[in-house]
Amino acid sequence: MTVTATTPTATPSRAAQDILPPLGPDEHVPVPGTLTFGEFVSALNPLQHVPVVGTIYRAMTGDTLAPPLRVLGAAAFGGPLGMLSAAAFAAIEEVGRAGTSGRA
Repeated sequence: MTVTATTPTATPSRAAQDILPPLGPDEHVPVPGTLTFGEFVSALNPLQHVPVVGTIYRAMTGDTLAPPLRVLGAAAFGGPLGMLSAAAFAAIEEVGRAGTSGRA
């Protein structure tokens, strides 16, 4: 008696098959990201994550920090409460930015 094991393979959707190139057995779909080394170093700056100081610092220097990095930094420097407040402020900024994008 011979037993053969087969591993199920996930079949991508038709749209994904049209867009993505065929991958080999040891290849994976890359995760898109735009994090540069400079953004990473900027995210390590503790002045970016202190609630009022961070806003003043970014206004004075013109530096920007992506919302996910702001939330992660707030979690590292401010714990769970810092993370929740940073997430709330990032959401408010995104809603405000989306609401004013169509206005002149």
